[in-house]
Amino acid sequence: MRLKHWVNGNSVKRYDHGNVLRVETTINRPKEFRSYRAAVGDPEGPKSWRVMRRGVADTHRRAEVSQASNERYLESLAAVAATTTVAEVAKRWTERVAEPGQGGADGRKLRGLNPFAAEDAALLTAVSDPKWGLNGLRNRELAEALFGEPSPDPAERKKRSAKVGRLIRLLRAHGILKKVPKTHRYQVCAKSRDGLLAILAARTANAEKLTTIAHENSSQAAKKEKD
Repeated sequence: MRLKHWVNGNSVKRYDHGNVLRVETTINRPKEFRSYRAAVGDPEGPKSWRVMRRGVADTHRRAEVSQASNERYLESLAAVAATTTVAEVAKRWTERVAEPGQGGADGRKLRGLNPFAAEDAALLTAVSDPKWGLNGLRNRELAEALFGEPSPDPAERKKRSAKVGRLIRLLRAHGILKKVPKTHRYQVCAKSRDGLLAILAARTANAEKLTTIAHENSSQAAKKEKD
């Protein structure tokens, strides 16, 4: 069985092989990534972050990017077994928070999130998509995830971009997203992956199943007290 996530021609997948779970990143469009190297025509010149090349010259960087992608994917799978309660996550994210770099506790305050409201739920669902673990997400990619295909109207595209920029600042303030240095990309913070899964699972959970689990937990707690 295989589960595959695509983004901009590149992919990350997981599959079982001989009863072993394997994760694999495939890079078909290296221009989406960067390699710290000198210019092709000046191999002894100064180095900087340049577009990754398709040939063997950047094989080492391709391996680094793929390994980092695989590790992020595996970390997100590990979050499935986390013991953080929904109440703990909700309390942390639903309160107002100071925007980073704006004077700390006395700086500008941003609103709390409401994971069970349609707009915020759509936002959390969009950023939690495993495909962004490949190379992060940008403003325009999040805009497409939230609003669909880009509008032909330049004014509407600018409006959407500005709104998504505000949402990204909000998620960064709550510690859900972090900026990838020297890029316009963002990744989900490792400490927030389990919280996202818990919130989204709770939002789509069947009320009958939750009630059954609650009764089972209550019975087990009562039995322990009796013992």
